[in-house]
Amino acid sequence: MRNRALKLTIGLASVGLVIILFTVFVQRGILKTYNQNLPYITLFQKMNNDAISSRIAFEKLLSGDPGVNFDVDVQGPLKANQVALQAMYNNAPTEGRDYTGLQDDESRMLTKQAIFDVEKVVDVAGTRWKANVESIVPATDSTAAMGGSKAGDALALQFDLTFDQSVASLQTLQDHIENRLSNESSWMDILSWVSIGLLTLAFAGICYWLFTLQQNSSQMAREHDARLSQQGKTVKSLSSFIEAISAGNYAADLELQDDGNNLGTTLLSMRDKLKIDADDDRKRNWSTSGLAQIGEILRVNSTSTTELYDNIIKFVVKYTRSNQGGLFILSEENEGDKFLELTACYAFERKKYLTRKIVPGEGLVGQCFLEGEKIYLLEVPEEYVTITSGLGGSPPNALLLVPLKVNDRIFGVLELATFEKYAPHEVELVEKLTESIASTISAVRISESTRILLEKTQQQAEEMRAQEEEMRQNMEELEATQEEMRRKEKHIQNMLDGEQKRNDISNKNRQMIMELTKTKVIQEGKWEESLEKITTAVARQLNVSRCSIWEYDRSENKITCAKLYTKNKDKFESGQVLLGRDYPAYMEALTSEETILANDAHTHPGTREFSTNYFQVHSIQSLLDVPFFNEGKITGIVCCEQTHEQKEWSDEDVEFLKSCADLITVAYNTAKINAMLDKLSDDQETMQTIIDNIPRAVFWKDRDLKFLGCNKLFAQGAGIKSPNDLIGKRDHDMPWKEHADAYGEDDKAVMSSRKARLNLEERNVNSEGVESWVMTSKVPVLNKHDEVVAVLGMFEDITERKRKEAHMEATHRELEELRKLVGKRTN
Repeated sequence: MRNRALKLTIGLASVGLVIILFTVFVQRGILKTYNQNLPYITLFQKMNNDAISSRIAFEKLLSGDPGVNFDVDVQGPLKANQVALQAMYNNAPTEGRDYTGLQDDESRMLTKQAIFDVEKVVDVAGTRWKANVESIVPATDSTAAMGGSKAGDALALQFDLTFDQSVASLQTLQDHIENRLSNESSWMDILSWVSIGLLTLAFAGICYWLFTLQQNSSQMAREHDARLSQQGKTVKSLSSFIEAISAGNYAADLELQDDGNNLGTTLLSMRDKLKIDADDDRKRNWSTSGLAQIGEILRVNSTSTTELYDNIIKFVVKYTRSNQGGLFILSEENEGDKFLELTACYAFERKKYLTRKIVPGEGLVGQCFLEGEKIYLLEVPEEYVTITSGLGGSPPNALLLVPLKVNDRIFGVLELATFEKYAPHEVELVEKLTESIASTISAVRISESTRILLEKTQQQAEEMRAQEEEMRQNMEELEATQEEMRRKEKHIQNMLDGEQKRNDISNKNRQMIMELTKTKVIQEGKWEESLEKITTAVARQLNVSRCSIWEYDRSENKITCAKLYTKNKDKFESGQVLLGRDYPAYMEALTSEETILANDAHTHPGTREFSTNYFQVHSIQSLLDVPFFNEGKITGIVCCEQTHEQKEWSDEDVEFLKSCADLITVAYNTAKINAMLDKLSDDQETMQTIIDNIPRAVFWKDRDLKFLGCNKLFAQGAGIKSPNDLIGKRDHDMPWKEHADAYGEDDKAVMSSRKARLNLEERNVNSEGVESWVMTSKVPVLNKHDEVVAVLGMFEDITERKRKEAHMEATHRELEELRKLVGKRTN
């Protein structure tokens, strides 16, 4: 009860604090709005007064008032307005006023327009004053006087129009600021009424809380009595539930009237966990039993491999409750013609499948073998496989293909089909079964190879015994023959041991090459890290003292050490340069693009010139150099050096180093491509920045009239957020789609004629009858083969300029009509 009262008290205090803070926020917001917009209202009043005083002063100046100064009384107020407007546009404080509140795009646009119009008034006023000063000079004839008068009238008219436009721009900006102040004041007024409403609601809530507090006390007493009765029933229900769970009945349900009983929820959670554990144990026992049974089948010596394969597929199909299965084994009898053969099947359609052969990569079975990964399909094509019986056939609902893989070697594919679906633990068991099956197939093949070799050996022994019987006639010849046979047998054994050793070395080398190939730094083309990774791996794999990578410069005939790894120091070096003029024999051997294998580096014709200056300094005795290439030309060498003792370089060492040289070429090309991509990206960003800053809207299309790009100005006019959103679209997808056909024909004409169309003024009238003018330029884009591949276009909205020109032309016509009328009246 105390906790509840405390919580309610804290809650009411929190609500009161929030309301107080909200009221303070509203009052501060009103004051902030007033202070923020007051400088603009005061400024606009001052600018209007300055503009009017400037015009009055200018009229007085033109009428010959000597007390008016053009720079101070006319241009001074106008330039002051220009400075104030510029400060507003830049959001910078000036003359003790803060104009940092002008941030929206419409205000900045109107301010920019007002600045432009004030600048134009200053320029036109200067031009008119200059013309007025020049007209004071006496004209030499009546023609000059008439020309000066006409020029003065035109300038006076232009000044009036420009001044009126400037005043209109200032008034528009002032109206915009006043509207913004009105909107913000209205919003703050709404918030103030909201704060009053919140205070009223808070008072009503406190009254209601005091009323309900008394009622809740009585209700709690009644609920307490009812809860005691309910708890007795709950204990009985819990006892029955626990007894059922103890007996292993995980389907038992617990019905409690009190939904908030945490014990009941815990017991239900315990039941669900025990049920899940029981299911997991059942699945685990099922998988363990399956592995044990397949192991027993694989251990039993069958009379033939066919019988073994039949027993395997029969067990797997039955144990997984599949309806059909097949075992495809890789046939390697002919090295040039490998294929997967269906060696065992269960419940297959005999006529269709018993003699099936599949090439790796063909169909789902061939693809599973080629990729080395399982394939699990729940939507099986109707024509792929059919499960048949005496009454007919139907396609399965699920198809599972798992490669028979062990130690990254694949011996075949196991295919299962069922009308049901395979659970995850069933798929996992099949994958484990395939590993055991693959191991057994590997062992069977090894045993088969051993048996064949044993038969050949026995046959040779029979032949040797026959020869021995024949050679008994001559003891001396027999002894010589036996000695020769012992020598050959020892030689063959040595050859076999050597071959086995070379195979082991080759396998280790291939494994190391695979690890290097998967290395992230080599795949990403990180040149320095790749060289360190390769030199370290080579030095440790070949057990040499030093491994280095040198870059060959054909133009200067020199090699430069890009990376040198010394194993006993476990450190890297670089930068050493060897010039061709100092070691001509070595450079000649290097440029021949052949491997330099020097067991004795001091006597080898290509390396002995290093004996004094290099080998003796570093105690080098043996050397192995393998070149690496790029674009068919030698780029450098991989060098292994053995110190203090000579090393016999084997063919496996050479092949391993050649594979490493290929990896270096890959890393070199990848690094080169990455550098080119980075440069291309920088060039594209630079070009896009240049195009974005062109004061005209720019776009370019391909020959199919699809947009390839544009600048920001064009994107804004098209109503899209980014130039990238335009790529791939056509004119029919844009707001001007009603003119798309005409634009497309014009683009095609530019590309077909291969001639640019520059500064063409076009008139457009939209569906509402509004007239607009644009100045358009289009240029065909040619590639290096002199083929037209795109069209580049630019346009600029000149509607305002055309309107001004039309207005000026109309004004000139009116003036001309007035002059004619005055001339007629004078005559």
